[in-house]
This record gives sequence, structure tokens and C-alpha cells, in this order.
Amino acid sequence: MGMAASQARYLGLTARKTNVEYEGQQINQARTALANQSANTFNELLALEVPTAPSTQDYTTVQYSYQDGTYGETITDMSPLDNDPNYNYLITHYHNADVYTGIQNKLSNPQVVLDTKSVQNSVARTDVTHDEDQDTYSIAGTVLQNYDPLVEAQKDNFDKICEDYPVLANEDPADIFVYTDANGTMNFTTRKELDNAVAGTADTNTYSVQANVPTYVGNCEVSAYDPTDPDQKAAYDKICEQFPTEGFSASDSIYTWEYQGRRYFASLEDLTASAISAPDSAKPTENQDKLISYYAENVETKIERTQKAFVDFDESGRAQSIRFEDSTAVYSVNTETVTDDNAYQDAMNQYNYDMQVYEKKIADINAKTEKIQEEDRTLELRLRQLDTEQEALQTEMEAVQKVIEKNIESTFKTFE
Repeated sequence: MGMAASQARYLGLTARKTNVEYEGQQINQARTALANQSANTFNELLALEVPTAPSTQDYTTVQYSYQDGTYGETITDMSPLDNDPNYNYLITHYHNADVYTGIQNKLSNPQVVLDTKSVQNSVARTDVTHDEDQDTYSIAGTVLQNYDPLVEAQKDNFDKICEDYPVLANEDPADIFVYTDANGTMNFTTRKELDNAVAGTADTNTYSVQANVPTYVGNCEVSAYDPTDPDQKAAYDKICEQFPTEGFSASDSIYTWEYQGRRYFASLEDLTASAISAPDSAKPTENQDKLISYYAENVETKIERTQKAFVDFDESGRAQSIRFEDSTAVYSVNTETVTDDNAYQDAMNQYNYDMQVYEKKIADINAKTEKIQEEDRTLELRLRQLDTEQEALQTEMEAVQKVIEKNIESTFKTFE
């Protein structure tokens, strides 16, 4: 019975030892895998490229410039000429200048208001004639009548006109004339205006009451474009020159207003289109379509030219004077080093970004390496525990083996 128990004990110890050895093999394989991961992490670290900070020298160039008496000219390109006996370089240079420019602007929700309003029109002096015998005036063949305040339609129209043009209220009614134009509009004018036209000194101003006339854009009061105003005319002409194919240039009715010190222009057609575009008829000035308007102002513009020139250089190889093909004037050339600060700053921003990315990758690699080392230390500790357990098992197995050997020896001696 003791021998069987010893044999069972020995088999149990053998099984435990085998399990310990198998677990040790598994741990060694896991440590090998961790070693491979560590090698890959190290290779990843070696593959990283350390960002290099930009140098201002990389963004600094030699720049030539000269003063032609009016503008400071900057030379941007100098290309050698080989086959021209009089000029040795093709020079590209520029200066910045204020250029009066027409500009188109689309105003969101312009809040255009249309109303019945008195308007002033102009009739060419050549269309005005005077019959001295009858003391009658004609405009484009239409004979004018004296204003009659007893005619209700005439009085209503004339009173409305006087509200907008109070100076007419001071005129002698006998010097007020009225006529209906081809469009059926009742027009008023004065003897003085007619006499000036007949004398050839000025066009005739006429006045009428019209419906659906633009009166406001937002809080800005709108008035008809006045071609006799030199500032308005200069702006209007520049806009038409800048946008010759737009509807503005073809319109017969132009209106203008001033907002924050800038004078805007728009055609009657565009103003009307915005005014009637409100989706809610009960709120005609809300959510209107964009209004196409125009203005003109000085805009700083780069003026660039390319010309042949003769360039003289000093002993150091730097340009010292220049003479262009269309002038006998010789200009002294200034030399200076110019740093493209914007490009340098962009490069520095990119460097700072690349450095942050680099440091993040280093931190990730270090964290990964620390994790691998921690796992390896844990496996190493477990392996040591298994070594200790294996030694203990081996010692116990040897002791059990001796017991078994003694049992066998004593058993067989009994039968000798």
C-alpha cells in the first residue's frame, strides 16, 4: 500500500513538473514576441526624421529698386539679352498706385422702398422751341400750356412737386408751363428754364410725379443720378467703363445714395427687382433679393511693366544704374536684402507643427516601449517563480524516488 501511494505521488509530481515546464515555454515564447515588438518599436524610432527649423537666409533675397521721380519702382526679374547691342537685360519692374476703379457690389436684403415721388428730368435744349408771335413754347413738337390751378389734376401734381422741390412754389403761376409727354406723364417747367434752352445756354429741367420711384435703400435716401455733378459723373463713367456689358450701363434711369461716406449707384430695373422680391407682401422691405449696386473709388493696384534696359554693374557684381529703352534717363539702383517674412512665418508654423507631431510620435513610442518592458518584467518574475517551483518539485521527486527504491529493495529482499 505504501509503495502504491509513493508511485501515485511520484506521478502527480511528474505531471506538475511537466505543466511547469510547459508554462515556462509559453512564457519564453511570449517574451520572444515582446522582444520582436521592442525591435520594431526601435526601428520605428530610428525611422523618424527630426524636423529642421527654417532659416531666415532661405527666405532672403537681393532686391533692386530705383526712384523714377514719381514712383518707387521695384525690379522683380532681370533676364540677360544676348543679341541686342544697346541693351543687356530685359527688366520686369512694378510700382503700386491708386487707380480709380469701378466696383460691383451685391447688397443682401437691401430694403428698397418704392414710392410716389416728384422727379426732375432733363430735356435737351435742341428739343425746345419758342414761337415769339404766339408766345408759345414747344418741347419735341408738343406745345406747352400755361399751368391752370383750377384743373384738379394739374394742381394735385404741381402741389406734390412743390413738396419735393419747394423752390417752384415761389414761381409766378403765369410762368409755369405744363405738357403731357409721349408716355402720358404730366410734366411741369418754368419760363426761365425754357428761355435758357431757347437761348442755347442750358438744357431744360422738367418736373413730374411718378409712381414706383426708389426712395430709400435701407435708411439711405435715394435720388436720381445727376450728370451735372462732377463727382457723380466721374464715378458713373468709370463704372460704365468697367462694366460695359452689364444692365447698369444700358439703363436710362440711374439712382444713387450715400452710405458711410461712399456713393453707390444702381439702375431703376435692379432697384425695382429687389423691391418687389419680398416673399411676404405684408412686409415688402424684408428678405428682399440681393441688390446689384456699384461704386467707384481708388484701389491700390500693382502696375507692372517689362522693358529692355542697359544695366551697369559695380565691381562686386551688383547693379548700380539702369537706363530703359524708352528714355535717356539713367536711374541709380538701390540694393537691399529683403526677407519674405510671410513665407518664413509659414515655414516656422509648419516646423512647429512638425515638431509637435514628432514629439507626439516619440511619446507614443516611449509609452509603447514602457508597456512592453512592464509586460516583460511581469513574465520574467513569473518565470523565476516557475524555476523555483520546478526546483522544489525536482527535490520532492528525488525524495519520493528514494522511497520507492527502498520499497522495491525491501520487497524483493523478502523473497530472496
